[in-house]
Amino acid sequence: MAGIVAWPGLTLKAALALGSGGRSWAAAGEGRIAATDALGLPVPPRPCYYAFMKRKVRQIAKSLAECLSRLEGVQVVLLGEAADIEVFDPYFTIDLDVYTTGAPPSFEARSALLPGMEAFETSPVAAVDRFLVEQLPASIHYIRSADVDRMLLRISEQSWVFHEPGTNALYRIERGEVLFARDGWLEEARAALAHVPGQFWWQARLRAFSLAERALADLGAAAHRQDSLFFLVSASRLVRCVASFLFAASRQFEPSDRMLSERIASLPALPDGFMGQLDNFMRPIGEVTMEARREIAEHIVRSLLPLTVEDRR
Repeated sequence: MAGIVAWPGLTLKAALALGSGGRSWAAAGEGRIAATDALGLPVPPRPCYYAFMKRKVRQIAKSLAECLSRLEGVQVVLLGEAADIEVFDPYFTIDLDVYTTGAPPSFEARSALLPGMEAFETSPVAAVDRFLVEQLPASIHYIRSADVDRMLLRISEQSWVFHEPGTNALYRIERGEVLFARDGWLEEARAALAHVPGQFWWQARLRAFSLAERALADLGAAAHRQDSLFFLVSASRLVRCVASFLFAASRQFEPSDRMLSERIASLPALPDGFMGQLDNFMRPIGEVTMEARREIAEHIVRSLLPLTVEDRR
């Protein structure tokens, strides 16, 4: 594969065998590989395997970034935190954000830059490419830096449009690992994110709380009608709005949805007993009636009220 650095003399399967102490290995979904013992039971890889794979992931990411930097207009390439997860985890991916001065490169230019990638696919509605590289999943998101500049300007002018989908785009800029950067654009963007005015966070809380109240009303209507599908849709929307509220109350940008359960418990701005209430709300269908789940949701939303007070820090 052009432009991708491989580890000389050591294939992925050989590395896996090395980490397993010589046990057998078999492919398991999407190119993942799992260890089994003589009885066919899964065997966790040894720490040396994990260390090897972390180095391998970084090497692949850097090689991809080097290729991407050759595209016209590319300013920054960031590696997302999904690459820090163990490769056996289904949430793992080599997730790259590419910021460009103009429109994203054409599909033809992008695909020509990375020849030989397996299972290459692209989104029909956005400049997002997904593929396998050395049996590992990878995704590349192309973003216009001018769009980020507009978001930062609206924040500084306190004119943020809150129908925009959350703050994950800002989280990725703030937390991404720098693989390539030129002309100082990233440093300026991160400096702006380090001085977000308190008014922004307060408005974000109010917006999220309003949406959570609306989702709660829909939840009650669905419970009354015994509409299981709309109840599930409303419940999902409510949990997402509550999460957005709590991240804003903690003055933190939102991680990806996959990271919510891991991060939300450690937020500093959590109402007393929140995690227990959330666990009860998410209990399996059949263990809790719709009406009981609605009552739990109401307790959760009410517990947010003290945090809606404006903080002028």
